[in-house]
Amino acid sequence: MATYMIYQRNNVNIDHINAKPNGVYAKAYFALGMPTTDTVEDAVSDAIYHEMYEPTMLMHDDTDGLRTPFEAIFDEGNGYGNGTITSHDICRHPSMSVGDVLVDLTRKQTHVCMPTGWHDINVNLQLDYNPLSNIPTVA
Repeated sequence: MATYMIYQRNNVNIDHINAKPNGVYAKAYFALGMPTTDTVEDAVSDAIYHEMYEPTMLMHDDTDGLRTPFEAIFDEGNGYGNGTITSHDICRHPSMSVGDVLVDLTRKQTHVCMPTGWHDINVNLQLDYNPLSNIPTVA
């Protein structure tokens, strides 16, 4: 058994990107569109710094939990899971895609969705909870 928190870029200021398409904020956003193994860690860190990520889903795997079932998590996050993963929406969210972050809360590992597959990353995500908004945020 394992539990996963999914972070997605839900907190993006599109007006800011349009106003300064070559600015630091826009570059941080666009870097996650097609990351490579050489750039992904910095791209995720920059997006976290600019507060683009927020937790959107909590998933639970009832199988033996010996490995992270990336394909099943991706399928569940896109609405066509096979039932091996239970998903709970934290807030309204898009389907899973490149740049989304999966935190394995059981193993304390972090992975990012890549154009092909997943990549282990070493980032520190701290979840803050404001009871007035009822939505956790990344600190």
